[in-house]
Amino acid sequence: MMADTRGPSGLTEDEAREVHNLLIKGWAFSVFASMGAHILVWLWRPLVYGGQAVPPDWRFF
Repeated sequence: MMADTRGPSGLTEDEAREVHNLLIKGWAFSVFASMGAHILVWLWRPLVYGGQAVPPDWRFF
């Protein structure tokens, strides 16, 4: 085990690794949550209808 040395952040290496793992897991969760939200919105209101960009009577809601 390493000595209780603290880096510039004031954390030990083990604490820094723990914080880093939490940040990475949070980032991954937010990426996959936003991908899921985008897929759900696409299923609800796709922006491409065949050969045209939007239908002529397209409204937001």
